[in-house]
Amino acid sequence: MSAFHGFPELPGPDETAFCKLNEVYCCGDSRYGNISTFTNTTKKHPVINVTREIHHHRATDENVSMYVDVEDNLLKKITSVWYKQGFLEALSVAADPSVNRESPVLALTASYLLKVANVFTAFHYFMQPHLKDIGPKIVANYSKTRNWGSGPIKCLAWHPHTTKIAVATTDDNIRVYCMEASFVPMLKCKAQGHVSSLSWRPYSASEIAVGCEQGVIVWTVDPNSTFTKPSSSNAVVLKQNNHSPVTDVTWSPNGDLLMSCSGADTSMLIWDVSMETAVPLRRVAGGGIVFSRWSFGGSKVFAATSSIIFRVWDTKQWTPERWCARGGRVVAACWGPGDLLLFAAKSEPMVYALSSTGLMNGAQNMKALPVLDVTKTELPSGDPVGGPILDMCWDPSGRYLALMFEESALVAIFCTTNIMMQLKITPCCFVCGIENEVPLTMAFQQNFTDGACLTVAWSSGRVQHFPIVYTDGY
Repeated sequence: MSAFHGFPELPGPDETAFCKLNEVYCCGDSRYGNISTFTNTTKKHPVINVTREIHHHRATDENVSMYVDVEDNLLKKITSVWYKQGFLEALSVAADPSVNRESPVLALTASYLLKVANVFTAFHYFMQPHLKDIGPKIVANYSKTRNWGSGPIKCLAWHPHTTKIAVATTDDNIRVYCMEASFVPMLKCKAQGHVSSLSWRPYSASEIAVGCEQGVIVWTVDPNSTFTKPSSSNAVVLKQNNHSPVTDVTWSPNGDLLMSCSGADTSMLIWDVSMETAVPLRRVAGGGIVFSRWSFGGSKVFAATSSIIFRVWDTKQWTPERWCARGGRVVAACWGPGDLLLFAAKSEPMVYALSSTGLMNGAQNMKALPVLDVTKTELPSGDPVGGPILDMCWDPSGRYLALMFEESALVAIFCTTNIMMQLKITPCCFVCGIENEVPLTMAFQQNFTDGACLTVAWSSGRVQHFPIVYTDGY
C-alpha cells in the first residue's frame, strides 16, 4: 500500500490549504481566503512575499561586459587570461590557432603542455572528484533548495527561541523578518556572494551565521536597532584556505561552536568565532563535506559527503563512525528525539533510520532500517507525489516529518511517534502551492508552542506558514 494512502484529498483548483486544525484539513479560496478564518496562532507571524521588483540588479555569474572589446596583442591576451582565470586557461588561449596567429611555435608548445596538464588534471579529479566543480557550481550541485541558482529564495532559517526568520534572496541579500516589526533589516556586504545557508546562534537574539562563496559571515544585528541596512562593520568574515565555497553552516545547540562545511574540502571546521580561528575535523575518504547536522542534545554530529560515505561524530571525543548509503550520496537528514536519525539518499524514494542503539556502540553489523517508502504515485486528483527526496525536516517535538520531492510540487507531512524505540509514521496532510508554484525550501518554526508550524518558500517568492494545531479542548 502506498505511503500516501490515507492523506486527505487535495483542495480544489481555486483553493489552497491553510492549516490543519484538530485533525481537520482547512482549505479555502486561494485569492481571498485567510488563515485567520481558522486559527490565530500565526496572526503575528511576519508576512513575506519576495518579488522580483525588490531585488537589486546585480551581475550574473556569466562573463557579461558592457564595453566594446579592444583587440590586444597576444601577450596581453595571455597575461590577462592568466590573471583572471588561471594558468590552464592561458595555455588554452596560447594553443588556440584562431587566437594565436602570430607564433605557431608558441601555439604548438602550448598545445603539448596543455595535453600534459590535462592528464595530471584528470588524475587529480579521479583521486578527488569533489574538486571537479568550482565556486557556485558546487553549491548548486549540493543545495537542498530547488533551483538554488535561479529561484527568488535561496534559503531560510527560523530563530530557535523567538518568532524571527531570516530569508536569503536571489540577490544574496538577507532579510530579517520579526514578529510585529514595522521594518525589515537587510544584511549585505561585499564578501556575501552565493549564499548557501543560514543559522541563528542559540541563546542570542542578534547573531546569525551565513555560509557563502568566500567563507562564513557572522552578522550581529541589534534587535532594538531601527536601521534597515546594518553596516558591514557588524559582520565578521571567517575564511580559511581550501574551504570555499561554504555549502552549510550550523551552530551547536548551546551556541558555543559554529560548524562549517564545504563541498570542496574534506574537513569540517569548528570555529571559535570570538578568536576567528578554526579546528579542522579531517577524514580523507568520501570527498568534500556537503552538510552537517547537530543532534538535539549536541552529543552527535551527522556529516554527509559528496560520495556515498557519511559519518556520525561523537562530540565528546570527536571520533567518527563511518557509514555508507546505498546507491547515492545522502541528500537530506534530520535528528529527532532520542538521537534518532532519519536520512534519504539521492535518487531513492526511501527514508532510512539509525537509532542511538546503533551509533557509537561498536556494532559492526548494524544497518540503517528503511522506515518510509515514498515511491512516486498519482493522486486521485491527477497530481504526482513522491519519488526521490529533495529535502526533509522534523519539527522540534518529533511529531511531524515534512518531505519535499524532486519530481512533485507537493510537500507531504507525516505524523511520527516513537514508542519503545519503534518509529511509527502515518499520513497527515499535504501543503500545496497556488497555480503553478513549486516549493523551493522549507523549515519548521522552532518556538511554536501550539503544535507545529511548517514554513514553505514557493517559486513565486511567497512564503507560507502552515500550522498544525490542537486546541486544549480537543
